[in-house]
Amino acid sequence: MNADDYIQEAYKAIFHNDFERAVYWFETAIAEEPNNPEIHYRCSITYARNGKLDQAFVHANKAAEMAPGHIEYLIHINRLQSKKLTALSRVLIESGNADPKKNYDKALEQLKQAITLDPLYTEAYVWLAVAYAEMNEYILAIAVLKEAIAMEPQNEQLTDLLHDFNKRMRIYFQKPST
Repeated sequence: MNADDYIQEAYKAIFHNDFERAVYWFETAIAEEPNNPEIHYRCSITYARNGKLDQAFVHANKAAEMAPGHIEYLIHINRLQSKKLTALSRVLIESGNADPKKNYDKALEQLKQAITLDPLYTEAYVWLAVAYAEMNEYILAIAVLKEAIAMEPQNEQLTDLLHDFNKRMRIYFQKPST
């Protein structure tokens, strides 16, 4: 078998939602053609689908190094970085750290950067909205969440979250100030 055959096997595995097997076949194709940036790129995408961002970065960076002018590879690296920043921010938001404001400030910074890197990554918008809501910045939370809903209008979870934020905002503003 040659690299093209291994790639075909990888696509068959993807078709059957067996991404671990697909990674195996892409890695086998890379062993056959280690200087082929397209194989590294496709392997990176498959690693990312598996949630293995570190390995995805390795192959994405190799592809970009081998073909520095290839914009698609650079866009992919931005997407991976956006996912990584969003995941890190999620940990900050969900942690019960003694200094939540510091966590939220860091999360806000990272999530804004994630959105800059990949403006179509809905999850970054959602977590940015959650961070704002946790800081009682409901107007900002709702505005950001509406951007996510515009990208995924059929996503009922986002609509439910919007209703929740509106409800929390009404309660928050009805509380007497101390």
